[in-house]
Amino acid sequence: MMFILNIVVWYLAIGCAFTILVDMSTEYARKKGIEIPDNGEWNNETRIIAILVWPLGLLFFIDGFIRSYYNNNNKNNK
Repeated sequence: MMFILNIVVWYLAIGCAFTILVDMSTEYARKKGIEIPDNGEWNNETRIIAILVWPLGLLFFIDGFIRSYYNNNNKNNK
């Protein structure tokens, strides 16, 4: 029983860390002048969902980061 509880606690802790990372990244992008869409703002309900399904959120975050990184590099090289 303690093993399962340990897994759940770690899962939720990683979800919290992921949510904090996304919030910090959004704020950093806004400070750098990158336009954040209106649906890019997270409320508490969205944060709780992100904590629970963070592996999917992490995949989307990495995909978006890689796409924007390569799009910005391609624009700068032209």
